[in-house]
Amino acid sequence: MKVNELKHPGLKKWIEEAVALMTPDAVEVCDGSQAEYDRMIKINVDSGMAIRLNPDKRPGCVLYRSEPSDVARVENRTFIASKSQDDAGPTNNWIDPVDLKKTMTGLYKGCMKGRTMYVIP
Repeated sequence: MKVNELKHPGLKKWIEEAVALMTPDAVEVCDGSQAEYDRMIKINVDSGMAIRLNPDKRPGCVLYRSEPSDVARVENRTFIASKSQDDAGPTNNWIDPVDLKKTMTGLYKGCMKGRTMYVIP
């Protein structure tokens, strides 16, 4: 499905704003169909991101491995964004939501360049 085919004006506007900020090369709105699932699995297997397991032992199963640098929680870079610092708790890093939004907006600029953005409604 394409963004312009969406019926919900608020969702369409939000996606258009995200696309303008992140500048992906392509945008696909997921529909959850079996055909879409099969196509996505094929893309992931063909790219080496996933491995089909032995169909005799594990029919329909696909193995994905996490990128180690992408899963480790970095304590000093993990923040709780809330209006009140007290809401973050005594052992968490706190940041004001307005400040975090500014930081994240800057990081999101152009982050999807050269990639496809998949929207999962």
